[in-house]
Amino acid sequence: MKQLKYFYLIILAAITTSCQKVLDTNPTDFIDPKAFYKTPEQLQSALNGVYNALGTIEVYGNNYLYMFTTNTDESYGKTVELTTTYQYDAADAKNELFWKGLYTGIQRANLLLSKVDDVEMDQTAKNVIKGQALFLRGFQYFMLVSNYGDVPLILTPTASVTEVNIARTPMREVYAQITKDMIDAESLLQTQTATSLGMGGKVTRTAVQGMLARVYLYMAGFPLNDTEKYKDALFWADKVVHPTGNAPEHALNPDYRDIFLKYAKEQYDVKESMWELEFWGNNTGGVNFGNTYTGRFCGITCNDANKGFSSGSVNATRKLYNSYQLNPLSTATPNKASFDWRRDWNCANYTWGSGATAVKTNVTNTWLMNAGKWRREYEIVEPKDKNYTSQNFAFLRYSDVLLMLAEAENEVNGPANAYQYVNMVRKRAYGILYGNVVKHIAVTKGGTGYTSVPTVTITGGGGSGATAEATISAGVVTGIIITSPGTLTASGPYYTTAPTITITGGGGSGATATATITQSTDADLSTLEISSKTTLLDAIKEERSRELCFEGLRRNDLIRWGKFVADMKAFLTYANGNAGTATNITTAATKVSSRNIFMPIPIHDIQLNNLLVQNPGY
Repeated sequence: MKQLKYFYLIILAAITTSCQKVLDTNPTDFIDPKAFYKTPEQLQSALNGVYNALGTIEVYGNNYLYMFTTNTDESYGKTVELTTTYQYDAADAKNELFWKGLYTGIQRANLLLSKVDDVEMDQTAKNVIKGQALFLRGFQYFMLVSNYGDVPLILTPTASVTEVNIARTPMREVYAQITKDMIDAESLLQTQTATSLGMGGKVTRTAVQGMLARVYLYMAGFPLNDTEKYKDALFWADKVVHPTGNAPEHALNPDYRDIFLKYAKEQYDVKESMWELEFWGNNTGGVNFGNTYTGRFCGITCNDANKGFSSGSVNATRKLYNSYQLNPLSTATPNKASFDWRRDWNCANYTWGSGATAVKTNVTNTWLMNAGKWRREYEIVEPKDKNYTSQNFAFLRYSDVLLMLAEAENEVNGPANAYQYVNMVRKRAYGILYGNVVKHIAVTKGGTGYTSVPTVTITGGGGSGATAEATISAGVVTGIIITSPGTLTASGPYYTTAPTITITGGGGSGATATATITQSTDADLSTLEISSKTTLLDAIKEERSRELCFEGLRRNDLIRWGKFVADMKAFLTYANGNAGTATNITTAATKVSSRNIFMPIPIHDIQLNNLLVQNPGY
């Protein structure tokens, strides 16, 4: 985003080039650390380099999100690729680049941490730099250990190219270092309020707290199965939601869609988006740091550069689409309307056609709906680059913390106090976080003589902002589709009674309709879903998919819950039984096996490092 262009200055590439091949023998040049890391400005540039490592194409700029997390039970790739469908091996180039990209960031962090205390500067500012570096090192080790298992744990700068024989450290010890780094960072960092940043691209205290909750949930699950860590996950998630002695730093955006509109419009929402990866520019000159995932690969198919090119390479599964609650009274065909406003945002029911000029084209086959979370038509950076977008990617959102708090609370104390946090997320999804909106509009009389679609007007009821469109057939109004349920801001106004529906124009007359508004309990989990730890956990698993789909979390969620392969095979059965037999839908679930719980150690490093041992199955 424009506001943070300074945050990842391209100069960092020169500053840290010597760190890019941590376990390699051929560095391209060398910057003497003794001649650098002398001033606060140099420390900041070095810190920028640590952040930058996460945003490269090799890591979160594309490879990790597209190549390694696309095919689950919630999404699949439009084409069959060896890497995306769990057929990669130890020689896979994308896998090697991902591994190297993370170790690049770790080496940069190690260099900075080895020098930060030697620089004379304001202590508070120094603590913030040190805290960020510690957290980022811990986070990148978290990415390594959760994807590769045991990994070499390197905590000091690699001083010589001959330092290549480093054994894998057991997962438990790596996790211990991760939590140490992050807890140390939490004590050094400031809150969003204290920093007055107003943006989510810089790690603050609550982001560390939320990420610690995620780390401990992974430790509590498979393969460590250290269930005592659920208590730690509960502690850290609760610190975000119920901070001692202070008002909460974070809150849900009342409109789920607005979270992603803000990414496209270069706006920040630090209440919801707790830590996000910064991307900017359109590759037309100056400083650019775009990504190819948000909107380009994972977006709505479009060949019109002015609208925003997207290959639409990631599709939602029918299983995901069908997981959102239907409105049983809906007359929409072939797909009924949903009470859950996330469905039609996440599962795009249109593309922009295949021509050079965008033409909105409806999609009704629920196996062919693109992942619609990041929509390039709303981007404000012009001209739009074909392959790179400036949309930020959220590492951590507040809704994720609420769902993690619910999961940890349920595991430690049962469902009695846990389900409320799931209901908060669901209320936002239904548009009723702060009040009631229009739920359904039923046609009571179809009228006669309509030659074109009439206008639907919604008035009264104490609220505002609700809009709807009519459908006609043979001169009769056959249905009314709600296009907006009403104002979704925290201040409202919300509907307290059913508004009046007026149908005018279209060349006909006599059509009437009545509205129903939501109730505060409409989004709540059912009595059965909150009746036991098991049923609530099942509900949380599904809610995480509905809320966080395409955000790179599902594969690792399935792994930590201990049923990754079984769940993928269950999805295969579901797909085959629900018209999802195309090879691009089924290949990943067919090919996946227990070896895919971990990714392979790159063969290049196996050959270079005599102490490395390969993961099973590779």
